[in-house]
Amino acid sequence: MKKSVSVLIIFMTIGLVAVQAQLSGGGDLNPDLKAPKEAQERFMDLRIGLSVHWGPSSIGGKEISWSRGDSIATEIYDSYYKQFNPVNFDANEWASLMKRWGIKYMAPTGKHHDSFTLWFSDYTEYDMENAKLSIDLMKEWARVCKENNIAFGSYYSNLDWYHPDWSPNEHGGPGQLFKTYPDSPNMERYLKFMEGQVLELITKYGVEFIQFDGEWDDTYTHEIGAELYRKFREADPDVLLSTRIDKGRTFSKNHIDIDGQKYAGDYQERERVVGEGNEVFAWADHPWQAWVTIDKGQWSYRKNTELMTIDELLLDMLSALGNNGNYMINLGPRPDGTFEPDQIALMDQLGEWLHQHANAIYGTRGGPYYPFEYGVSTRRKNKAWLFVTKPNTQKIELAQLKQGLQGATIFGTNQAVPFKKTEAGKLVFDLTVLEPNQTVSVIELSYAEDIRMEAKNRGK
Repeated sequence: MKKSVSVLIIFMTIGLVAVQAQLSGGGDLNPDLKAPKEAQERFMDLRIGLSVHWGPSSIGGKEISWSRGDSIATEIYDSYYKQFNPVNFDANEWASLMKRWGIKYMAPTGKHHDSFTLWFSDYTEYDMENAKLSIDLMKEWARVCKENNIAFGSYYSNLDWYHPDWSPNEHGGPGQLFKTYPDSPNMERYLKFMEGQVLELITKYGVEFIQFDGEWDDTYTHEIGAELYRKFREADPDVLLSTRIDKGRTFSKNHIDIDGQKYAGDYQERERVVGEGNEVFAWADHPWQAWVTIDKGQWSYRKNTELMTIDELLLDMLSALGNNGNYMINLGPRPDGTFEPDQIALMDQLGEWLHQHANAIYGTRGGPYYPFEYGVSTRRKNKAWLFVTKPNTQKIELAQLKQGLQGATIFGTNQAVPFKKTEAGKLVFDLTVLEPNQTVSVIELSYAEDIRMEAKNRGK
């Protein structure tokens, strides 16, 4: 990213037609259960989150779970917990970094597909209580997040390649720390294990949201997802449960969709799917987040990383925010509990930018303009912010809003951005006042009234 990023703030009001069915909470099998709207709104206000793929697998430096029984022999992978000794883990330092980076919510991989559990669980011995360094990581994260006003949640894998009662047992097969019964695999018994662990996260650690994963195996059904949704919703009416607790995801080229009427869930996450041209960016009337990792090759720790550039990270983030989504950034800590210096440096650059432009990011919603040729927009009350992502753009033309544009300025300054209204109902902005060669320029628009989303507008 260039040395500085100028910002123009624009106030606008336009409505967009939602193209997806509203998430109904419990879906068709639990029509009486509705997604907690206030909790959804709080989640959307947060905008920037942190995902952490971490555990004993970091010792091997290969991908968490997927390397088990593949690039790393099962018996070696499964013994890493005996060596897992994150002596330099400091939850207070993590909280300090998150605040520096502009992070408002975080979710560690509480249990990934390999079954290792990052807390002291009553349902398994394959957890942090039995690691070389016995430390309840979930307890520490819950504490510092509460102290620093960071929303705390957890990733949880529905499937479990280590547990003998899950089928299919892929990537190394059942581990040694669970009892195998004559009738294993037994889905009913496994689901009691899963239910118990998720309820620990909700009741013992007070997570505000759970990001599920691994719903794709045929052994996990819509009926199972709906039943678990009900049980977890009854445990805490305000907890948010991602749509991957159920089976609603569908895939096609460059596209992930969800049937929010039939399937359960409170918010979507779109793994790695961030970029123009994907239907994921059609306007939706429910919360969603883009979930991306800054290491282009791996989610968990490895020594030789290929990180996104700050320009790539910034533009990726803005693409999600302008499409009314949150942006969850994944890091892979080192085995000792610290982050690689290059990861810290990249996140520091993003954090500096976020703090400078916080008013145009946090608590906003996408729009009022659908992502257009030159960028995206966000809005809150009677203000809107236009993020111009094509350097050296000379002018942009957008539709007028009913609320009436009162002024346009470069973000953080009093410098006006000239504009004129055309007889065709357009606003034409003169961007020659912007600093040249900027990755992103931001314009602030002020309107006479609060912006109301009424009709689709692609800003063309």
